[in-house]
Amino acid sequence: MTIASRTRTSAVPLLSLLLSLCFQSQAAAPLAAQGYAYEGLLDYMEQIRNDNDLPGLSVAVAVDGEIVFSEGVGYAELQNHTPATGRTVHNVGSVSKVLAVVGLMQLVEQGKVALDATLQTYMPWYPEREFPITVRHILTHTSGIRHYNGVEFGPHDLLSFRHYDTFEEATELWRDDPLAYETGSGWMYSSHAHNLQHGIVEAASEMDYEEYLKRYVWEPAGMFATQFDVPSRVVQNRGHGYMRGESGRFINAPPEDPSYKYAGGGIISNVEDLVRFALAINDGRLLAPETVAEMHRPQLEPGIRQIDPSSPDGLGQPIAHEQALAWFIRTDQAGRRYPSHTGTVKGTRSFLANFDDYGVVVALQTNALPFDSARYGEAIAQMFLP
Repeated sequence: MTIASRTRTSAVPLLSLLLSLCFQSQAAAPLAAQGYAYEGLLDYMEQIRNDNDLPGLSVAVAVDGEIVFSEGVGYAELQNHTPATGRTVHNVGSVSKVLAVVGLMQLVEQGKVALDATLQTYMPWYPEREFPITVRHILTHTSGIRHYNGVEFGPHDLLSFRHYDTFEEATELWRDDPLAYETGSGWMYSSHAHNLQHGIVEAASEMDYEEYLKRYVWEPAGMFATQFDVPSRVVQNRGHGYMRGESGRFINAPPEDPSYKYAGGGIISNVEDLVRFALAINDGRLLAPETVAEMHRPQLEPGIRQIDPSSPDGLGQPIAHEQALAWFIRTDQAGRRYPSHTGTVKGTRSFLANFDDYGVVVALQTNALPFDSARYGEAIAQMFLP
């Protein structure tokens, strides 16, 4: 490893050096076998950063149950030029949905939650609708509950700064609105629907939601940097997200209090923890194999179409992925299917891909938009896949 490369590595330079040396040997794992070097992946990350004009980029990779790569290039935040590392913490946006769904599936496994029970089974305060909405509906984006509409936070988005002490209170933003479409008739992405995991888990477990996820999901997976995005907390290694102003220069992304959407987009983490999460799923520390199989099973009919109110029949193009419970099942160019999710919030973009059948997990985070995290995350995975 060159001296120059050490300046852009994470807080584990000795591990980085050992991995670099190991990958140069014939006995090393997939990188050496496919002609890639540790420095080559760092160079690719720099290329991604430069091609997309990003402040920083963090990547972690696991192969056969072990984290073999965890690095950052560029900056976690620009005001002090803090280097990005594999331990830089960002809000992971909608990757929160899959971090949360494992907790709900644990309760399904225990018989405390039924996927085909209605929402009122767990949240009697939730208003009845003309079509029954089940837990499975909210996890597959087929509930009819709308996504953000851009106006629920009021003038100047002032309500996005409000802290909600209870989840029931937070749903007042949207829960009385009419359904956007007939439940089950099509697919429409909805974070508001996914946020209902919060109320379901609290009711079924009789525990505070964050405490439940911490005790039964994150800590067993070794995810000690993962927590709810609470603005008042002091968070070690926290990065900052950016947007581009009219001049094209970076400006700070608008702040918000995500207390209205912890399950759907309000969890902070780093790429190392995201990889540990997938590894804990794969090795059975969080769920039984049959529960994982159900969670990753495509739940909808092939070719299900997106809701499109502008079309004559209200439906648009078929969705571009298979929809499991919270997870998207994508297929790479070699035909390998894998559970994944992306996330976008407050000027950050995240991606988690679990090639569980091939022993490869990739997590990626950056701190500026736009950025096609799924494209680059999948490209990095190819370096490690058979």
